Amino acid sequence: MMQKTAPEATIEAARLEEIRFAKRQQWAVAIATITFIAGAFHIAHTVQHRLACWEKVVATILVLGVLSGGCWLLFRLQDHLCRTRLLIDWRDKNPWWRGTDVLFGLVIALIISAGAVCYSFWRYEAYGLLLRMQGQVF
Repeated sequence: MMQKTAPEATIEAARLEEIRFAKRQQWAVAIATITFIAGAFHIAHTVQHRLACWEKVVATILVLGVLSGGCWLLFRLQDHLCRTRLLIDWRDKNPWWRGTDVLFGLVIALIISAGAVCYSFWRYEAYGLLLRMQGQVF
């Protein structure tokens, strides 16, 4: 193996640091997205009985928009990781698929969080409908 010159070693070290940075950014995006979704849940939970139907629709669309944006950013960061890995080693066979277990885990966590919050927006309304229907039976 050929010894790397100082500039080449510096560039490779910078690229490796760029990979570490992009991985940290993936976690930061996931945490920020889940935090925003949790904030929407908290607001809806504190005023649940006062939310009008249109407010629930807007809140659901907002949460799904945040989910979409978070997932989009995670996949963009994975593309960035792929390009950076190819700069380090152009012979890498599957640079995009390396680390996708973490990527898909983060995406699944975002989907579960958004699903739970959207369900909570509409849960009380469905429960009230069930109680009204039960009252009509008796």
